[in-house]
Amino acid sequence: MKPVTRRFKRGFTLTEILVAMAIFALGGSAIVALFITNARLSRQAMDYTRAAEISRNVRSLITTSLSRPILIGNEPVYKFDYPGSSLTFRPTEYTKLYEQGKTGGEVPASLGGTPVENSLFFKLPKNMFDVRIRGEENLRQVQTWLPNDATDANGGARSFPNGRPEVFRLMPDRLRQAGALDGLDPDDRMFYSFDFTIRRSVMRSEVEDPSIPGGKVPLNDLFVVHVKVYKGYEYREEAGEEVVNDPLYEWDFYVSAAR
Repeated sequence: MKPVTRRFKRGFTLTEILVAMAIFALGGSAIVALFITNARLSRQAMDYTRAAEISRNVRSLITTSLSRPILIGNEPVYKFDYPGSSLTFRPTEYTKLYEQGKTGGEVPASLGGTPVENSLFFKLPKNMFDVRIRGEENLRQVQTWLPNDATDANGGARSFPNGRPEVFRLMPDRLRQAGALDGLDPDDRMFYSFDFTIRRSVMRSEVEDPSIPGGKVPLNDLFVVHVKVYKGYEYREEAGEEVVNDPLYEWDFYVSAAR
């Protein structure tokens, strides 16, 4: 009788198992990193899309504003109103209300102020812009910074009861204000804000005039608007005068002003 020979299948050694685990770990890390990168890029794309939308809205509104001057004496004053924005709303305060469960009927009716309070008037800068000028106070001589340089309807200096607004702050949409939506989305419009400056263009026409420095007539009715959009914003009275807010998005465009 022939003896029975049993054959055993060879298993994996400890070394082989460790090598396989290392390969899976490396592959898994690469896949996780890919997902994280994709999420970050998607976040940036949403932010830039929102910022571009705000900038285009500002361009449309300021173009309309500069085409409709309001004469106070012999000096034109212009009105700017961005629907759905506020000069007093604070996203941090609203977030606290939300966390306390007070975003429904308990939200103050005055949240963000009235449309009249959030509309402002402004004058255009008279002095020519010079890139060598430095310092906030000096720059205010050659550019108009809104909302802080706003005037009242008569062209006089406007006072803000709660201090300088610094930026236009977008309000939560109506559904959010009514408490109809649950959860705070990082893409909520209330986390975005913007400001902009207006300065005279240094461009000149083709008309020559020897009596003018440079020899050519400046385009006095052409202005440059510089828009800055922020995602989140630290206010000076809360964080100190040294706070610096980096804009998420910046854009320059030209616009003509009617006199």
